[in-house]
Amino acid sequence: MARTEAVLAALAELREDLDSGAWVPDEYERTIAVAVQTEGPASADAIRAGLRAAGPDGTHGRLAPVVARCGYLLDGMSLTDVQDQRAVQDALDELLDLVVLAGLSP
Repeated sequence: MARTEAVLAALAELREDLDSGAWVPDEYERTIAVAVQTEGPASADAIRAGLRAAGPDGTHGRLAPVVARCGYLLDGMSLTDVQDQRAVQDALDELLDLVVLAGLSP
């Protein structure tokens, strides 16, 4: 539970910084977001695909470490952790939507 709360807090912090303009995702972070979304709902496999798509240059931004933590957490969750899993997936999917939209803005 504590790990889930920490990941949700990290996702919320990124969202707040994105909303306030304190963080502007770079091209690699947008690549991660698009690749994860292309795979379907956020899952450990989708996250690994997104991180691979961005390559080593994508690890220098703020998104990659948080997304990787999400993947690690989702990969280790059991069927009894459905509520926590859904909370992480929903928060991550929402953030990734915003990252993609931020890349479309002039």
